[in-house]
Amino acid sequence: MVKRRGKLLVAQTVAQTPNRIDEFKPLERYADIYWLDKMSEEEQARVLPQIDCVYSHGWPNALDSKVSQMSSLRLYQAGNAGVNGLRFDLLGKDVVVCSNAGGYSDEVAEFAIGLMLAAGKRIVKFDRQIRAGLYERKSLDELGRQVALFKEATLGIVGYGGIGRSTARLAKAFGMKVLAFGRHPVRDAGVRLVEGKAGLTRLLRESDAVVVAVPLTNSTRGMIGKKELETMKWTATLVNVARGEVVQREAVYNHLVRNPSFFYATDVWWPGGDGAESFSPNLPFSQLDNFVGTPHASGPSAIVNGTVGNVVVENLLQYFRGGRLKNVVDRSEYY
Repeated sequence: MVKRRGKLLVAQTVAQTPNRIDEFKPLERYADIYWLDKMSEEEQARVLPQIDCVYSHGWPNALDSKVSQMSSLRLYQAGNAGVNGLRFDLLGKDVVVCSNAGGYSDEVAEFAIGLMLAAGKRIVKFDRQIRAGLYERKSLDELGRQVALFKEATLGIVGYGGIGRSTARLAKAFGMKVLAFGRHPVRDAGVRLVEGKAGLTRLLRESDAVVVAVPLTNSTRGMIGKKELETMKWTATLVNVARGEVVQREAVYNHLVRNPSFFYATDVWWPGGDGAESFSPNLPFSQLDNFVGTPHASGPSAIVNGTVGNVVVENLLQYFRGGRLKNVVDRSEYY
């Protein structure tokens, strides 16, 4: 049964997300669509109290002073898979918040495997040495021992949502065994679920490579620290495609310095003074041969491919049709 006609406010987009009118075409049957950056102050004053649904990729500062005017707001649909940046304190308790979990899964999973290979196969390390003219020829045995073999190795996945499942599927193509740390049952063949603190310890201890793919919440912030790193194999590869703050910065830097055969490969970074990710952290990670960093590049391919917008529009259609929403966020984990 179709609900009454809604009013959707598009508050912020990024390049190639559903900021193009044609990508919102399926919604026009169910809702009047307004673009915040195209509305005059007078129009905002008239329309915002009638808005029942907001879509935004990231939380724009412009919303800080606008949310209080949206007395009819019932749904906030995020364009991001991670919603740690939302102002939950400004959203009324009766506002349902949905993430875009699943909108980035395959693309980020491919990137996670790429980081695992770049680090474990020492591709970046060797490339740096050759470019700088610093590579010293070694015996075949010595050279071969530096390169990780992932066939029949164990991959631990911390956070078994959409990204985790896609990563597991790709890893099994390499012949890897998969351990998954999560809170929900796992029915995927060849994947063993571990739970709780003891399960995480087991995963870290047994894995040859670990991919971190949990959302940043009150319970996951700093979950990989000195104790957890010391639990891992000294030759392991740690890959982070979640959020920088899930891994403790000083702890992982010191661990890399002490253990040259341990690699950390990340596409996500810790916030700088302005709260945004800083690609120049206050520790010299870039000087370490056992560190690989990329500028949060895993998600944009999903944006360009349209996956992000497709998942968003499908969930908004569910809302306007009165159907069951996906990816409803437990606000207690964030605020």
